[in-house]
Amino acid sequence: MAVSVNELIAKREELAGRKKQKITIQTSLGEVVAKKPTTFLLTEAMGLEENNDAYLVYNCVIEPNLKDKSLQEAYDCHEPMDIVNKLFDIGEVRAISSILVESVGVGKKLDHAILEEVKK
Repeated sequence: MAVSVNELIAKREELAGRKKQKITIQTSLGEVVAKKPTTFLLTEAMGLEENNDAYLVYNCVIEPNLKDKSLQEAYDCHEPMDIVNKLFDIGEVRAISSILVESVGVGKKLDHAILEEVKK
């Protein structure tokens, strides 16, 4: 049975809260905390010819703040996103990016059924 409009309205707060959940990821540095990527951010990252994993990590990891200027200066980053590859191994960047992408349901398998067409 399909979900009703009233059920969706009742779940409004729950669904909004789910989108704001934070993700804790264990890395070689220790725990990092990330926010879920938005549709816009994912689309932007997928459109990049290179460094799309680093782009997601840079824009989603919030603890530690990878955008902190003093952190970037301490690691001699010439471009802000350089901090990602200075802190994490390339395989780890890919793994973190995969966790972020999976957190918003990309690649999720859903149950489905094909309904027969009703003939009139």
